[in-house]
Amino acid sequence: MKIASECYLCLFRQIYNLTRRMSLNESKAGELLRGSAEILSKYSMDVTPPEIAAEVYEFVAKTTGVKDPFLKAKKEAVSEALKFKKLFEEKLKSSENFLLDACKIAVAGNVIDLGVNQEYNIEKEIGRIFEFNFKYNDFEEFQKQLDSAQKIVYLADNAGENIFDEILVSAIKKRDVEVYYFVRGKPVINDVTFEDVKNLKIAELAEIVDTGVPSPGFHLNFANEKSKKLFYEADMVISKGMGNFECLFEECEREVFYFFKVKCDVVAKKIKAGVGDYILKKQ
Repeated sequence: MKIASECYLCLFRQIYNLTRRMSLNESKAGELLRGSAEILSKYSMDVTPPEIAAEVYEFVAKTTGVKDPFLKAKKEAVSEALKFKKLFEEKLKSSENFLLDACKIAVAGNVIDLGVNQEYNIEKEIGRIFEFNFKYNDFEEFQKQLDSAQKIVYLADNAGENIFDEILVSAIKKRDVEVYYFVRGKPVINDVTFEDVKNLKIAELAEIVDTGVPSPGFHLNFANEKSKKLFYEADMVISKGMGNFECLFEECEREVFYFFKVKCDVVAKKIKAGVGDYILKKQ
């Protein structure tokens, strides 16, 4: 998905919010904002937003000396999500459509996004998990393909959200299928890295693949050879989150199932949905 003019402002606002989050002094905050503006200004509109974000956040890490400024927030998000996991698993025991409800849980977890949203409310989102309808609902096609798939690539998104992914991956693993859980190659915003998930349940359910990607989304230009090979060879690709959508939609030559919550007007226009809508779409 190519960048829109609003995306430049969104990225700049993210860095401003980050200077506040890190409690930087005026001098250092100004340095970050000026440097970020310079990076933004050199890009034309034939790239995806995560491509620019990769360079901007690398600049932030080098300038501040902090490789993972969202580390504490990521750990807190995981802890908060874990509080609800048993509740979900109990509710699923009486589910009339186990797989569909597991999909809803995974998508609802996509509320955890510190790039677009500086605050989020998991409890509010959880209260409506089994009630909402997808704006686009390709669940039947998803289920049909899942029944014959042998190798699945699952593109991870944000820390905390991975706990909800565990529930969907567990449901998928009821079939005889290999699942590869793709994570970022280095810290960027609150996206999941290998270090974030290596001791969690998802590492028992799937093979964790460090994609080498430094962008907030699985961008093929940055991906290592192993992850690109798996991505194109897999019978199915599940793409979680808006960052992965921005990287892949209209940019990759294969079918992808997109699972995410629409969080901005640019993506809403692109997919012809509303901000706040939930998406389960094959493209």
